[in-house]
Amino acid sequence: MSKLCTWIFALLLAASALTVRVAIMTSGVRMLLAGTVIFGMFTGFVHLIKLPGHKPRVLYPAVFFVALFIVWAIMADRPVKVPLLRETYVKRLQKFEGTRYVWGGETTAGIDCSGLARSALWNAMLVEGAREVNPKLLGKNLWHFWWRDMSARDILKGRYGYTKVIGHAYKLAGYDNSNLNPGDMAVAQGIHVLVYVGKNRWIEANPDEKKVVIRTASAGSKRPYFNTPVTFVRWKMLQER
Repeated sequence: MSKLCTWIFALLLAASALTVRVAIMTSGVRMLLAGTVIFGMFTGFVHLIKLPGHKPRVLYPAVFFVALFIVWAIMADRPVKVPLLRETYVKRLQKFEGTRYVWGGETTAGIDCSGLARSALWNAMLVEGAREVNPKLLGKNLWHFWWRDMSARDILKGRYGYTKVIGHAYKLAGYDNSNLNPGDMAVAQGIHVLVYVGKNRWIEANPDEKKVVIRTASAGSKRPYFNTPVTFVRWKMLQER
């Protein structure tokens, strides 16, 4: 039984790794990744209970998980260090620069505008949550955010309560960004998301250029999305308390 589970888990791992590299993130891919994690936990449990002749050894992982649960409970009330999370978010956004544009995509295999804004944030949550040992950025918060797909319109309308509108502008070209923080978003025409990365620069998965680009919204810019009315939106988890 344990060998069969190990082989199945290994195949699931290989399938997950390959799928993430070559396919866009869909509900089916999410189910594959979630299933791999769950089956991995089951496989570990099968190996654990297969040690009847070495009962003392079973106590070690049991003690470990109990200690982990206690630490998790103690750390649950730690506040999120928003400036660090925002900084990591911007860095994760920039790592996608040059990634090809694919509608509905959320990975380095291909990504669209809302997928870029969302994927970089759950990446940042994972990194900062592990670095700070902060359950507020991990656990169900991370799981729910990763699982729930969001379009540009969803981000604009605050679906699931993740975002809030913070302002409007006639256009981004030449706009005074002093009221914006890196990580704030601009939704153009209700269908396209750009994310501010500082110094008057915006990152976007641009469907016309077929890739993720970072461009400066100078006053003389002729870029279409820099010259259309936008609504500024902020992730609530990047809101200073």
